[in-house]
Amino acid sequence: MPEFLDLIFTDVSAQFLSPGKRLFVGYLACALFIGVLFVCVAKRQSVTGALAMVFSPAIWLSRSSLFDLACFLINRLLFAVLRPLLITQIAVATFIYQALHMQALLPIGALQHVDYWLAATSFTLFYFLLDDFSRFGVHYLMHRIPALWEFHKFHHSAETLTPLTVTRAHPVEGVIFILRTASIQGITIALFVCLFGDKVDLLTIYGVSIFIFIFHGLGSNLRHSHIALRYPAALERIFISPAQHQLHHSRNPRHFDRNFGVVLAIWDRLLGSFHPSTHEEISFGLGPADAGYTKSVWSMYWLPFVALFRRLTGNRSRAPKNFERLR
Repeated sequence: MPEFLDLIFTDVSAQFLSPGKRLFVGYLACALFIGVLFVCVAKRQSVTGALAMVFSPAIWLSRSSLFDLACFLINRLLFAVLRPLLITQIAVATFIYQALHMQALLPIGALQHVDYWLAATSFTLFYFLLDDFSRFGVHYLMHRIPALWEFHKFHHSAETLTPLTVTRAHPVEGVIFILRTASIQGITIALFVCLFGDKVDLLTIYGVSIFIFIFHGLGSNLRHSHIALRYPAALERIFISPAQHQLHHSRNPRHFDRNFGVVLAIWDRLLGSFHPSTHEEISFGLGPADAGYTKSVWSMYWLPFVALFRRLTGNRSRAPKNFERLR
């Protein structure tokens, strides 16, 4: 038991101390600086007034935010047990690497003579694009496939947004995204090792992909916040701004199923789900489903299974009132 508690403590602390994690204190500090600067400039507030707005007790001490904290701790505990049981990127990479050596269409080692920097840059760019597209794709399916939406509601049930809301995800969704990450990393590693040999290397800063480091350093944590940082219209057609992701969390039916992207907006534009940021006030949550989903932390974890069972058995008439979000 002491060893398990040490594992939990190490895992929780790593979420804030590792540059590879979204909640790394350095990224949070960057988001704070950008948020305060934005409020000072856009809202014409003093630094004191901006800090008061950013750290509003109505947001950080809300019932929804306290649920975020509870979900964060519960999920860290669950995945300390589940993660060792899940497939890893090394397993995926090994399988694909062996499969590539059994085919004749793709010449093995065809690009191993190229310059190191070309190989590293190609690997980093390919991984970034594939990773971002796959995040968009899985997120899109979470909304479009009814069974998956039942679990993704867990995340959208947040009525106030803070950086910790990013961890407010049902364990079933968490498993899906862990498998996505392992698959994308495994595919990229196997493909590029076969093509470039030992010249493959991911361009990193403190061990983190340079693109991800820049993304988080430029205030990614404001996406889950009440600070509606907007980009110029032209830039929002390329990159998803915090305000655009906040619109994705809107309970207004006009905003449903918009802005699925993480970094790039081009995927949303290609599939017709793009929506520019807006100056209108946005209320977050599931709308009619909030009453059932946020009744308790237990409800958030259990109701998706209840709803899924009723979908599979065709017994939708007994679903709790206010459980369905209009689509």
